[in-house]
Amino acid sequence: MTPIRSLVESALLSAMGAALFLASNFIPVAGAFLTLLCPAPLVILGLRHSPRNAVLGMVVASLVSFLFLGLQGGLFFFLGFGILGVGLGMLARTRERAVEILFYGIIVSLVSKLALVAVMVKLTGVNPFSFGDQAQIEAMLDKVFDFYARHGMGSAAMEETKRQLLAAFGQLPDLFPALITMASAVDSYLSYSVSRWVAGKVSMAELPPLPAFSQWRFPRSVLWAFLLSVVVSMVAGPKGQGVLHQASLNLRILIQMLFFIQGLAVAWFFMLKRGLSRGVRYLLAALLVLMPLLSGLIVMAGLLDLWWDFRGRFGGEDR
Repeated sequence: MTPIRSLVESALLSAMGAALFLASNFIPVAGAFLTLLCPAPLVILGLRHSPRNAVLGMVVASLVSFLFLGLQGGLFFFLGFGILGVGLGMLARTRERAVEILFYGIIVSLVSKLALVAVMVKLTGVNPFSFGDQAQIEAMLDKVFDFYARHGMGSAAMEETKRQLLAAFGQLPDLFPALITMASAVDSYLSYSVSRWVAGKVSMAELPPLPAFSQWRFPRSVLWAFLLSVVVSMVAGPKGQGVLHQASLNLRILIQMLFFIQGLAVAWFFMLKRGLSRGVRYLLAALLVLMPLLSGLIVMAGLLDLWWDFRGRFGGEDR
């Protein structure tokens, strides 16, 4: 590719990324779906062009966003979409396995999100580790549950639900590291998947395919990380306070999420093996996600599959 063609294509991809980001801010309802497309031009930009051109294009697109949306809009594009998009594209230039690209993409997404949080705290003074005043949250829940009580739905079970919600809101600041890590993982996965689909449609680039969900599995070292979280929790003590408690809590939440994903992949594998239709599979998967009892069983299945490999033992899969 000639330098002039590379420069022109970089400019077009940068303009497309900025245009999608601006459209997502100005178009109601559909804007939420357009945000999924925002990283795609930047992923193609990082994949097809030199790092210098890719970074330059990302900066230009961020400046365009700044001109229309102000400083916060420009920073949100740069840190929220630009770094991840160009980073995924550059990783795809040097890595052949989609899982490896995705793993490093999660790290890039996490770093950029933490930087975005730090910048927004500096600019707005709003601390994301504080999820609102506890008294205000309690007053809001009181209004909601009073409404149900006036309509004859008050009960001891609803009071218990209210108590659990208050406890959950109270723990949100402690869970912020786990929440932002999971958000980074989802962001990286969606950006890669959508970008791969867009790249295939426009025939400008090719990204390696991710393995089928039924084949997803995590290394056994996750089990040792789980045991580490238990040990750290025991060292932290029963009072549930301090840095050690927060670290063990966040680590345990993340590992349980990995167990859940692996357990769901196992369930999906056996649903495919039984030849269930797509609609039935999605219905059963929704039940597994939404029903607490079934979700707990899926977490346990994922934990056990890490050790015993159910798909290899009982599914006829190559081990």
